[in-house]
Parts: sequence; structure tokens; C-alpha cells
Amino acid sequence: MRKLLHKNTPLTAFLLPSLLGMLALYIVPYLSSYYYSLTGAETGAFVGAENFRSVLMSSAFRTAAINTLVFMVICIPLNMILPFILANALHKRQRIRMFMALFMLPLVLPSGATVFFWRVIFDEYGLLNRLVGFMGGRPVYWFQSELALIVIILVFLCKNIGFNMVLFMTGFGRIPREYYEIAEVDGASRWRVLKSVTMVYLTPTTFMVFLMSIINSFKIFREIFLLFGNYPHTSIYMLQHYMNNQFFSAGLQKLSVASTVISIAVAVPVALLFAEQRRLSGSLRY
Repeated sequence: MRKLLHKNTPLTAFLLPSLLGMLALYIVPYLSSYYYSLTGAETGAFVGAENFRSVLMSSAFRTAAINTLVFMVICIPLNMILPFILANALHKRQRIRMFMALFMLPLVLPSGATVFFWRVIFDEYGLLNRLVGFMGGRPVYWFQSELALIVIILVFLCKNIGFNMVLFMTGFGRIPREYYEIAEVDGASRWRVLKSVTMVYLTPTTFMVFLMSIINSFKIFREIFLLFGNYPHTSIYMLQHYMNNQFFSAGLQKLSVASTVISIAVAVPVALLFAEQRRLSGSLRY
């Protein structure tokens, strides 16, 4: 082992397998998508922005884009505010590990078990409709109506709140206790302490939670697909559904255009947020 880890062994020798895997599985396919987005499906000739025009004018793509945007606008703020409230309420409490384990449980459960749980509750003959029928009401078709959006919001929040809560609790632990003591001596109100101390020093954590919420809002497609299939109700037809269906129909050009549009739409705001976060973090002094 010592011979293998000889001090003269270049670091690139250890990084090479990972770099090759990233090159073959991520970088090359991603760059290839740009090529397909600019070429014709049949001839392979350069067509310029024709594929982009075709996709952007597609009613299916626009519906998927709007639904994805609505989902993110609702879920991302909730996925930041609720974990912050929970972390603020729990970080000074006893037996905190028990609460952390409870909230982290949905994150570690297999997707199949999670989907089964939500089906038992929201299915046409599930527990919720049985309760409604017992009270004399008519069954609610959660999976076949616009109410399906409520279901996927609940699935997303239950799966991700625990992780974000842990991040916020870690951020609370990094805030110097002296600042709270000084604010208490000065007679600062709770709102003033929250605004001028807590929120200021939680800026890096809040940025990380925001970034993870964006990423996880796309990863929830796995549960949505298992619950609703390839063609769900129109209100929850997401960009991932559009791309997945294009993949199965061998629409490489449309798939490449959609992936390019999504990557640009996500990369630009995230880059701006990184720049703003570095500026704000540079002004903090711990």
C-alpha cells in the first residue's frame, strides 16, 4: 500500500478514473446535445435556430415550462421558510437528534415506499376518500384533476424539509452567541435580532438551501413519474415529462433543445446568486 501511495505519485493518477468517467458520462453527452440541437433530425445538416423555434412554439413544451415554473415558485419558498421555522424552534431544544431523525426519514426511504404511502392516502379508494365517504361526501379524484398539484407539493415538502432543516440548524450553530447576548443587553426586539443577527449570519446557509431546493425541485420527477406515469394531468405535466417522452420517441433534437434551454435558464440565475453570495459573505466577520 505504501508503494502504491508513494509521495512521488502524481495526484492526477488518482483523479484520472473519475475524470474519465465524468468526461464519458457527463461532459461529452452534454456537449453533444448542443450539436443535436443545431442539426436536422433526418439529414443531420445544420439548421440553426429552427429546432429552438419549433420547441419553443410547441404547446406541450410551453405547458410543461409553465407548470414547472409554477411548481418551483410555490415549493422553493415553502421549502425554505418551513425548515427555517422548524430549525429556529428546535435548535435550542433537548432531544434534538430524535426530531432530526424523524424529519430526515422521508429522505432516506426508497422512492417506491414513498409512492406507496402517498397512493394509500390519495388514491381514488385511499384513506382520504374513505374518510370523505364516511362523512357523506363525494370522492375526490386527486390524481386525475388539478388537485394533483397539491399532492406533488406535499410529496416534495415532506421529502426535503428535513434536510433543509438540518442545514439551517448547522447555520444556527455557527452564529456567535455573543451577538445575541449583546442584542439582549441593548434591548433589541426579537424582530430586530432576527433581521440584524440571525438572517445576516445565515446568508451562506440560506443560499445553500435555496440552491438545493432548486436542484431537488427537478429531482422530484422520480416520484411524480411513479405516481402519475408518462402522461399525467395537464396541471402537473413537467419539463421532465416532455424530455422523457422525447427520449422514448427518439426525438433527440427536441430533447437536446429542451435540455439546453433548461440548463441556461438554471445556470444564469445560479451564477448571479453565487456572485451575490460571495459579495455578502465577504462583508461578514465571524
